[in-house]
Amino acid sequence: PSMGPTYSFGSFKPISKRHQLTMKLSAIALLAAVASVDAFAFNGVNNQISTARTFGAPSTFTVSRNAEESSTALNGWRQKIFGKSETKKSDISESEVRALFSLWNNALATGDSRIVAKRYADQAVLLPTVSDTPRTDFASIKDYFDAFLLKEPQGTILEGDIRIGDGWAQDAGIYEFTMGATGDKVKARYTYVYVYENNQWKIAHHHSSVMPEGIDIAKSITEDEVRGLFQLWNSALDTLDSDAVAKRYAKEGVLLPTVSDVPRTDYDSIKAYFVDFLKKKPQGVILESYVTSGPGWCMDDGIYEFTMGATGDKVKARYSFVYTNEDGEWKIAHHHSSQMPEEVVAKASLPESAFA
Repeated sequence: PSMGPTYSFGSFKPISKRHQLTMKLSAIALLAAVASVDAFAFNGVNNQISTARTFGAPSTFTVSRNAEESSTALNGWRQKIFGKSETKKSDISESEVRALFSLWNNALATGDSRIVAKRYADQAVLLPTVSDTPRTDFASIKDYFDAFLLKEPQGTILEGDIRIGDGWAQDAGIYEFTMGATGDKVKARYTYVYVYENNQWKIAHHHSSVMPEGIDIAKSITEDEVRGLFQLWNSALDTLDSDAVAKRYAKEGVLLPTVSDVPRTDYDSIKAYFVDFLKKKPQGVILESYVTSGPGWCMDDGIYEFTMGATGDKVKARYSFVYTNEDGEWKIAHHHSSQMPEEVVAKASLPESAFA
């Protein structure tokens, strides 16, 4: 259709229909070129993601330098033509968040603590399952996995809840590890917070803890179970092995023994006491018992009687056992044993006020 004469702004000369058609085709070609570059950059990224997923490589969605340069150039053209630039994407789906655990788990399978530590962000925090020490840098995170990887752990998520925000994602739930070195299976609670750092999703926060209802310290202990701890000690006496008896005491246990004035406050001194005491071949039985307990401790007070197998003598004494949970086992933290005072001091020698 006729468009009438068109004038240029400089010379006001008419522009021919042929020139008008050429300008239109040039504009169309420019838009097609922009779309082509966009498609090339997008397909390049997708191809890399596809390749990484196919061969099990970390799904960090990195982009080749050429693709990045093409994308940067494309954004520059868009900004000139349309007056805006494209925001870099860090979107992630729930399935991709869950796949980040697989990247970490695969790193465990390498047995290389450096590879595992590299899954964490530059300013990550690790609160590990079996260490009291927070790990806040590459060196300390690597140090933790130096020991943990000796167990050859491999994890499986049993249940988890995923949340996604702008540049971050969270996965929290319960996982189970199979320790290849022993075959043991261990459940634990987990929280991962991932952040998008240097074009990769990294672990910014990892908190792992044992199932609290499976911790002995969190379980209530019955009175019968507390009295049963005495039987463990008594059975150790029956072995006539002072080492076996001393091992029933906590690392910082205190023994105030029946027939020695010297407090025993370490393994060697406790063992030394029983070297002599076991020569009498003692076996005890509780006559009276009073049990109390609290979080991580319990106490049994009362009166016990020993039969000395070497002589047949019977001896009563008062006792106090305080037990604490140490390394998953109840140990004697405090043991005070004393002779019955009315037998030690003759009543005739006591002042009258002592019987009030």
